[in-house]
Amino acid sequence: MADFDMKSDEEKAEALKAWWRSNGISVFAGVALTFAGMFGWNHYQENKLTSAEGASKIFSQLNDEDADPKAIVEKINKNYGGSVYASLASLNAAKSSCEDNDTDTCINLLKSATKSSQDSVANIAKIRLARTLISAEKLDEAKSVLSAKLPKAFDSLVNELNGDIHAAKKEFKEARDAYDKAIESAAGQDTRLLQMKRDDLGDHLKSGA
Repeated sequence: MADFDMKSDEEKAEALKAWWRSNGISVFAGVALTFAGMFGWNHYQENKLTSAEGASKIFSQLNDEDADPKAIVEKINKNYGGSVYASLASLNAAKSSCEDNDTDTCINLLKSATKSSQDSVANIAKIRLARTLISAEKLDEAKSVLSAKLPKAFDSLVNELNGDIHAAKKEFKEARDAYDKAIESAAGQDTRLLQMKRDDLGDHLKSGA
């Protein structure tokens, strides 16, 4: 609008009116969209906070002595499915199911938790799922779970569980190698149990089994 400097006030006014007629609607639209965006974002944040608070209240019921973990999982999934609280509740309920020897339910709950949007929760669920599958003698499925990419901090656990799988399959040399890797990657953690597992393979290795 630099050409306004050479025009009279009247001409400036007419030019401004013409510009406003051409661009006024788009200006209003831009302002409206800006406010709508701000309102939408704030509304989204408020809904997110409200959902988290609601899921948290249901999750806290797990602390009750007479709590039914599976019922709480169902309630959270119904109202707040996909939230981190749903995954944490699944982990808790899986532990309860395993203690009750309800292995199938335990496995299903752990599978659900492995899909958590929170990587730390999903990774813990994968380790627990693999361990439970090994106990249930579903060795190939456990191997598949452990083949997923996990953080380096889980290397020792993954190697140990792979050793357990090989030992269960009577692949004793492979089991020994896996336990050795678990010990090497333990990063200062207590390795006595790993060493015991490795030593228990001794007779099998001597016999060439």
